[in-house]
Amino acid sequence: MKVMAMKKSSIIWIFAGLVLFIACTKTPIIPNGGTDTSKAKIVGTMEVEFRVPGSFLGPSRVLRADLSIAKDAESLYKGHFLETANVYNSKLMYTFDLTPGVYYYQAGIICVALGDSCSAAGFPGGKFGMKWAIGTVEVKQDATVHVIPQFTN
Repeated sequence: MKVMAMKKSSIIWIFAGLVLFIACTKTPIIPNGGTDTSKAKIVGTMEVEFRVPGSFLGPSRVLRADLSIAKDAESLYKGHFLETANVYNSKLMYTFDLTPGVYYYQAGIICVALGDSCSAAGFPGGKFGMKWAIGTVEVKQDATVHVIPQFTN
C-alpha cells in the first residue's frame, strides 16, 4: 500500500513539474496572422582595412593585436567597447554593422621580434611594444564607410 502511495505521489509531482514547465515556456506571438511586423534595423557598415605597415622586420614579427569600436573617446579610453573584432594575421578586412552616428576606433599592432629589432622599428619598449592607430568615423544609414588605420612612428 505504501509503495502504491509513493508511486502516485511521484507521478503527481512529475505531472505538476511538467505543467509548470510548459506554462512558463515563452512562445512568441506574432500578430496579424503570423506576419512579422517588426521594423528592419537602421544600420550602416564600417569596413576596416587593417594593414600592417611594412618594415625591415619579417611579416611574422609584427602582428595584429586589437581592433575595437566605441561610442566616444572616454569609452575608448576606459575599454568600454561596442564592438571588438577577433583579429588575425591572415585577415585584412573587418566589417561592423552599426547604427548611424560617430564612432571612435582603435587598431593595435605588436612587435614580437628578438633583440633590439622592435626598438629599431619604432615600437616603444622594444619586444612586445605596441603601436596604436586611433580615429573617428561617421557611419551613415545604408552606406559603407571604408577606414584604413594609419600607424605612425
